[in-house]
Amino acid sequence: MAAQLPDLIWIDGKQMDLYSNPLELYWGQLNKRPNFQTSPDCKRGYIATWEIRNEILSLTHVEAKIRKSYFLFWKKIISYSLKMLFKKAGDRSVTATWVAGKLRIPQGNRTLYVDEGYESRFECEMIITIQKAKVLKTVVIDYTKQELVVAG
Repeated sequence: MAAQLPDLIWIDGKQMDLYSNPLELYWGQLNKRPNFQTSPDCKRGYIATWEIRNEILSLTHVEAKIRKSYFLFWKKIISYSLKMLFKKAGDRSVTATWVAGKLRIPQGNRTLYVDEGYESRFECEMIITIQKAKVLKTVVIDYTKQELVVAG
């Protein structure tokens, strides 16, 4: 397995990599998922963009390609979007009420590269605990100082 392309998250106007995939929880609740085009560096087949604003996690964008069947045997590759996933939301962001767990956000320089999943290590990590889209706690682990900072 190759290192995977991460989802993205915006916090306080700054875009960061997200080494968690909260949309997988949604697919699990549905017991189905779209037929995404995958690649060795993105086995899930999509990149989701998230935002935390006012202590609430929202899904703002989904970028993917899917195989769509037309007529009897003809298939076409088309772009998949947030609007296709949540039709009523249109182009607006969606509050991620299905998310419960921890979000892992690497920070600083990479200190160890592992060519598998999200196993690489960084100088710091931000861990955000979410329950029904609400931020419960934010912890920053600084591995260079062996220090833990809890906020919220």
